[in-house]
Amino acid sequence: MPVVASYSKADEAYLAASLLEGNDIECEVLDAETVTMDWYISNAVGGVKLAVAPEDAERAREVLSLPKLPSDILMCPHCGSSNVHLRDLSLISALSLLLSPIFIPVKSRTADCLDCKQSFEIKLPEKAS
Repeated sequence: MPVVASYSKADEAYLAASLLEGNDIECEVLDAETVTMDWYISNAVGGVKLAVAPEDAERAREVLSLPKLPSDILMCPHCGSSNVHLRDLSLISALSLLLSPIFIPVKSRTADCLDCKQSFEIKLPEKAS
């Protein structure tokens, strides 16, 4: 079985194996136990290897080289960046924390773009009745 990829950690190899199996490519993770037990010899044994059947090798390499989709759903409406941070506290929560012995938690619906430094309101989807 040809090796199509090598990883320094077993977790990365198992994630890649999951991706291949999700695309109907049977694969085998090699040397995962060795590297997990003695991580410092990972380079010496060639890392954790991912092997597939010879007829699937080219397709497996193609699947593993596909670009990753952005995992962030929230995007800045000003610049289109997904480097966005949700505010933890609303203004009311922050003031009640400072000025009152009673904390009134109110979830913020504001986000800040870390690239263009703009703030924007998060619009929640309306419930269908």
